[in-house]
Amino acid sequence: MAINAKQEAVIAAARRDLGCSEDPPRSNGGRCVLALQGITGALWQAWCASAVSTWWQRGGLENRIVTAGTAALVEEGRRRGWLTREPVMGSAVVWRPGPSGHTELFIDWIDKSRGLARTIGGNTGDMVREHARDVRGAYFVTPPELLEQPKPVYENRYWWEDPKAEPVRHGLYATLASRENAIDLWVDGNPRTGLKGHGNRGHVRRGKLTVRDAKGRLVPRFTFWTGQRKISPEFRGVVRGMGPKARRDANMRKVAAQRPGHTLRPRSKRVRVN
Repeated sequence: MAINAKQEAVIAAARRDLGCSEDPPRSNGGRCVLALQGITGALWQAWCASAVSTWWQRGGLENRIVTAGTAALVEEGRRRGWLTREPVMGSAVVWRPGPSGHTELFIDWIDKSRGLARTIGGNTGDMVREHARDVRGAYFVTPPELLEQPKPVYENRYWWEDPKAEPVRHGLYATLASRENAIDLWVDGNPRTGLKGHGNRGHVRRGKLTVRDAKGRLVPRFTFWTGQRKISPEFRGVVRGMGPKARRDANMRKVAAQRPGHTLRPRSKRVRVN
């Protein structure tokens, strides 16, 4: 699932409070703590759920739960149908709802197979901290705005093709080392044998192929090409005030002038990037 703006806003709001600590220690109070408790009115009391409620509000969630209690957070989440099997960024993670319960916000997975996640919460060691937590067996309360899919963002990409270009492939090598040695010889030559080098590593394009060996097995082989390109790299984004299409066209004219008798073909595609 793609991350939406509300998820990012909720976590950003929580991270702005990193380091907020009780003053005096073990008092459930202090200037920044009282600011987090203000939304629920549960001043000078356990404040992990109040912090979650505050960060949901500061993150711009219009439809949210406001409570200072972990049990109430889970019960209201169940009543609204907000309990989810898996968390998303900004979901409340609730362990042992009740008097000894605790809640934090889910950020992302560290190791999903082990249930290990990155979270951020208040009233953890009397502070707001980020943690690596085991979330197996916890409840996940997810306001619906955190599940909204972001609007798709598309990007235009441009390149050219040269149907007449004939790059030269140099061998099939069993190891990377043997291919790199061959590239060194192609570039630098070998004075001892009189082999003349071509002197430009920028003309080398490395690649990997799968071929059948003498026994019919598919095996990897390494190779490299030199010579004219059949296609250009993709031109993307604005660089020095020029858009990708203008840069592609300028490059195409330059390369076409270097390849008499070749007709380069402009190409483009629209790609979703989120």
